[in-house]
Amino acid sequence: MQQIEFENSGRSMRWYEWLAGLLLLGLAVGVRAESVYKCVDARGAVAYQAIACAGSQLQSVVAIAPAPAYAPSPHYVLARDREAAAPRARFATRERASQETAFECRASDGRLFYRLGACPHSIGADGSRGSAKSHSGKGGNARGGGSVSVATRRVPREQACHEIHRAGAIGRDGHEFDEQVSTYERNLGHDPCKS
Repeated sequence: MQQIEFENSGRSMRWYEWLAGLLLLGLAVGVRAESVYKCVDARGAVAYQAIACAGSQLQSVVAIAPAPAYAPSPHYVLARDREAAAPRARFATRERASQETAFECRASDGRLFYRLGACPHSIGADGSRGSAKSHSGKGGNARGGGSVSVATRRVPREQACHEIHRAGAIGRDGHEFDEQVSTYERNLGHDPCKS
């Protein structure tokens, strides 16, 4: 195999290398034709070229419009008025406040539980206070005694999460009504106590 060394060979560039270099230079400089010739021969074949057509061909000149000047894209989002942005800011503040608060729910019979959302208005009444089976949270009770009202108080989310997950929480009367996140939601990263 013959190896070519360009450093010491001293050979000149070939004609096709010069042509390729000029073509690349022309593309880099941005050479544009302002018009081209459309040539139609006797058989109806159409050809476009930069030089005039032969005498036997029909010739027409096609003008090429220059490329459009650069224009930045429109800023539709920035054109909104400030009045439209104000309610969004109030909503974001309200949403942030709702994410930072939770609720302490105290039933009139003394049961205490915590919710990250709103407390129910009432829960099932049960005389055996402390039996986890009878406190289903669905409004039913073991003795058919009706329901008791629930008072609501806002507390910081950290406090509610601490009370729900602390070691001694299972002994608190009403713990069975605490808001619990399912394992599925926790695995998806949707546990509000972890964020």
